[in-house]
Amino acid sequence: MMASMSNIISIVLPTFATIAIGYLFGRVSRADVHGITDVAMYITLPALAFTSMLSRPIQAADAARLWGAAVLLAVGGWALAWVTFRLLRQEHSGLYLPVMFMNNVNIPFPIVYMAFGDEGLAVATLFYIPNAILIYTLGVHIACKAGSWRAGLKEVLGIPLIYAAVVGLILNLAHVQPPALLVDTLEFIGQAAVPLILITAGVNLAGIRPTALVTAALASLLRMGGGFLVGLALVPLFAFTGVDRAVVLFESAMPSAVFTSILCAKYRNEEALVSSVVLITTLASVVTVPLLLYYLM
Repeated sequence: MMASMSNIISIVLPTFATIAIGYLFGRVSRADVHGITDVAMYITLPALAFTSMLSRPIQAADAARLWGAAVLLAVGGWALAWVTFRLLRQEHSGLYLPVMFMNNVNIPFPIVYMAFGDEGLAVATLFYIPNAILIYTLGVHIACKAGSWRAGLKEVLGIPLIYAAVVGLILNLAHVQPPALLVDTLEFIGQAAVPLILITAGVNLAGIRPTALVTAALASLLRMGGGFLVGLALVPLFAFTGVDRAVVLFESAMPSAVFTSILCAKYRNEEALVSSVVLITTLASVVTVPLLLYYLM
């Protein structure tokens, strides 16, 4: 059923308002939020991922299709960027990352949950797993222009969210129900995940200063517009329907992952340009996300 725009706004407004609060806090305060980020990444998000995996019955084939779509979406982003940069005779390396890798957590998790409930969040969590692996392996390789896959693999092995999601998935596939006390406790902890990740996302955006706006805007269009077109091609390819279809298309048009700017800054690879793409796409999502939900709901 087509949702009204007022309902759409009520779904997305808390997300962007919380990001804005984090942004303002980052602008007026010099507080170090790394501790908050660690709490989100190591405690609350894993708890949320684990319980979301238990929210509906999952078939192994469904998980495989979502993972295949996630990988092809990243590959499609790389192909779009490669063709565009070749036609424009531009040489880039780090700029591929914000086109290939979308924000899979900060924006989609709360909005998907509010729009599609536990079922949607379970799909979004499954979709996140291959993206996290790719960005910490292939993403590291691209960012450091040749570097070692070992460093990226080490990063992947240190992400509790992946372990929590995989364990939850295995229990789901095995039809094993954990003790109610454990699940209730983790659900309670997981409730803190969404506001924490949104506030830290806003704080991170506060430190970005845009540069090379024309090139950054082009890369932003490739990420969101091009990504959505790739998503439209993947939906019939994998025969997605219902909530699976909605979440895959929603994810495909998400802004660039904030982590791409951190990664490129670490390896000094077009970090200012990549950060500009992250900022532009995130600001653009204030408009595109409601329109996208209106189309999908």
